[in-house]
Amino acid sequence: MSSPRRDKASNREGDLGFRWKLVRLACLLCLGAALAVPGAGETCPGVCSCTQQFNRIICTHKNLQEVPSGISRSARLLNLQGNGLDAIKADSFKRLHRLEVLQLGRNAIRQVEVGAFNGLTSLTTLELFDNRLTVVPSGAFESFSKLRELWLRNNPIESIPSYAFNRIRSLQRLDLGKLTRLDFISNEAFVGLVNLRYLNLGVCNLHEVPNLTSLKRLEELELSGNHIKQLCPKAFRGLSNLRKLWIMHSGVHIVQRNAFDELRSLMELNLAHNKLISLPHDLFSPLQRLVRVHLHHNDWRCDCDILWLSWWLRENMPNNETCCASCAAPPNHSGDYLKDLDLASFQCHPPIIEIPPADINRTEGMGAELKCMAPSNASAVTWKLPNGTVLTHGSYRVRISVQHDGTLNFTRVMLQDTGTYTCRVANVAGNSTATALLNVTAGDVTTNPTSITYFTTVTVETGGPDGRGAQKSTATTPHFATTLSAFRGVVVVVSARPSDVPSAAGLDEVMKTTKIIIGCFVAITLMAAAMLIVFYKLRKQHHRQGQHMAQARAIEIISVDEDVAGGAGTMSNRHTQQQQSQQQLHHQLQQHHNAHMLRHQPPLGLDLAMSSPKFNSHDGGLHQPGLYSTYKPLYGYSNHMGSLNHTNINSYHTSIHEPLLIRSSSKENVQETQI
Repeated sequence: MSSPRRDKASNREGDLGFRWKLVRLACLLCLGAALAVPGAGETCPGVCSCTQQFNRIICTHKNLQEVPSGISRSARLLNLQGNGLDAIKADSFKRLHRLEVLQLGRNAIRQVEVGAFNGLTSLTTLELFDNRLTVVPSGAFESFSKLRELWLRNNPIESIPSYAFNRIRSLQRLDLGKLTRLDFISNEAFVGLVNLRYLNLGVCNLHEVPNLTSLKRLEELELSGNHIKQLCPKAFRGLSNLRKLWIMHSGVHIVQRNAFDELRSLMELNLAHNKLISLPHDLFSPLQRLVRVHLHHNDWRCDCDILWLSWWLRENMPNNETCCASCAAPPNHSGDYLKDLDLASFQCHPPIIEIPPADINRTEGMGAELKCMAPSNASAVTWKLPNGTVLTHGSYRVRISVQHDGTLNFTRVMLQDTGTYTCRVANVAGNSTATALLNVTAGDVTTNPTSITYFTTVTVETGGPDGRGAQKSTATTPHFATTLSAFRGVVVVVSARPSDVPSAAGLDEVMKTTKIIIGCFVAITLMAAAMLIVFYKLRKQHHRQGQHMAQARAIEIISVDEDVAGGAGTMSNRHTQQQQSQQQLHHQLQQHHNAHMLRHQPPLGLDLAMSSPKFNSHDGGLHQPGLYSTYKPLYGYSNHMGSLNHTNINSYHTSIHEPLLIRSSSKENVQETQI
């Protein structure tokens, strides 16, 4: 009985296991179908090979003309080298947010559109070398926030403009090598690269070192293969963190004194394959961390000027055989290594100062120079100041510097510069010294008017607020021009440079000119005052005439065509009271006829007695139709009286102080009479 039950249970377990296997198989088939459909999951373009679960996509040498579609979103590296890409369009990699390395080298890319790298927020390396770019695609770099390496080597780029890489501040390595058509690099080209560690400018047709002062963190600089003939102190200014400097095959034949003084962190220097004959004395003394120097394949002339270098190599590079160069001249030392030269085989003498410094007298504020010319550029020149400070070639202070030829230059001497200055010229055999006295005197206009800055003091006298006499205020300022204002006086100080005031006669001319200017100012002020007085008198006279003319009247004769009917009764009640006023007006008009009134003839039978006009009717008779002439106030009063008769006209005048209008039915022109 138990065996049949056991058989049934085993059959059930077998069915369940089979069904479970079918489910697993169906899931695997669905997953494979999903992977086979583009866009449905992680895919790999058909022309490319993908490894490490689509993290690396290799599409090299496939003759691609554009970026292939269907690239996995999880890709970390995309290699498109060796194809025929000629342009990178906008949003070509928009979905590849995880991409870290993009290799587009060895194509024919001529254009990179703005926004071409949108979406590449994780990109750390971009390779665009060996293409056909003629400009730096700065506009396409705005989307980079993590980019560390940018390769633009071997492109026909002709210029690098200002702020070309300002948008990729995270950049640490920049390769601009083999830009053989490069003709211009702006002084602000590398501004913004605050994190740059490596810069390659090799084989870039450079004739001088570009401005690199903004690269404060630069550690490695490649300048080989250019046409840099001289290395000046200013060439490496600001590169205090530089550790490696390569300047090979560049035709360098002169290295000026103190050219490497600011490279305090330099550890490796390569000057091989140039045209160097000698180096300035103690050139490497400031480079305390220097451990490797490559000087081979140069035209070294082994004489007394090179012995310091031989000694330095023996002391600092005893085991570095690759660093050392061999002599090219004279013939008896040709082929000898520099570090193996024997001082005893040379007859050397301490240097002779060809042009020693001379005592000079200067007035405060002037420039000055103390010469100290050495016979050879390989000799070291130092200056000791009166306060004990030692300056060498290339040393700069606020006002004092040592020039390339050893001259101590003062842009502006001061009283505290007075003292004895010592020049020291040294080589491997010894040194020579010379002294000179610099005497600085204070400026004095009377004794030496051409050696200081002149000041002309003009005193303007003004009365005090207490009513007392005028006060004078004068001041002298020895070093700078000022304008002083006092409560009782104003002092104007005018400055002029020595070139503007060459002598005492010139100072007199300045005084004369100043007096002329002040005289003109006073004359203009008096004229303005006179004009104000005249204006005041005219205004007062006009005011008086206005009072005499206050009773004047302005009468405007206006022609009207319409028949003004009615309204006569409106003013009939005033006729009796106003008739006397009208008679008074007529009497005043007759009295002022000669002095204040223009003669005016009444048109169409309208007399000055304000009689009613007479008109011809259509039947030839004469009639007096009410009133066709009305009085209207001139200053905006409206006439709403309608038609008026003769008696109403006279009653309209209520006072002689109001201007009136006479409205007439005639077609004559409008006239105005001022009474």
